[in-house]
Amino acid sequence: MSGSDERISGESRSIVVLPAALVSSAAMAGVIAAVQLIIYPSFLDIPGDPFAVYHQWYSQRITWIVGPLMVVELGTALLSLVVFPAGRWRWLGGIGFGIVIALWAVTGLVQVPQHSQLAGGYDAEVIEALVRGNWIRFWLWQGKLAISIVLLVAWIKSRR
Repeated sequence: MSGSDERISGESRSIVVLPAALVSSAAMAGVIAAVQLIIYPSFLDIPGDPFAVYHQWYSQRITWIVGPLMVVELGTALLSLVVFPAGRWRWLGGIGFGIVIALWAVTGLVQVPQHSQLAGGYDAEVIEALVRGNWIRFWLWQGKLAISIVLLVAWIKSRR
C-alpha cells in the first residue's frame, strides 16, 4: 500500500472512530452525572419492600443504556490508539484507553457487587458506599470526555 493509500485508510478509520468516541464519552458523562447526582442519592428515599422492586427495574433498564455505550467506549478507546499510531497525540489516546480500563475495573469490581447486595433489599450503608465510590466513575468519565474532545480537535486540525 502506498503512503497516500495508508493515509486515506487511516483517515477513514479516524472519521468514524473519533466522533464515535466523542459521542459515547459524552453520553456516558451525561448518564453518570444523572446517576451520581439524582438516581443513586434517591435510593436512600425508597426504604422497605418497594426498594427491591425499583432497584431491579432500574438495574435492568440502565444496563440497556450503559452496556452498549461502555462497549463502544472500549472499542473506540482501543481504536484511537490505531488512529494515532505515533506522534504527539498517541499518549493521550493511551491515557483515554487506560481510563476506560479503569472504568471497567471499578464498575465490575465495586459497583456491580454493590448492586448485587442491593438486589437483596434496601441497605443504607451500601447505598451510601455506592454514592461515595461512584464519584470515581463520575470523574473518570468527565476526563474521558475531555480526552475525546481534545483528540477529535487535534485530528481535525492535523487535516488542515
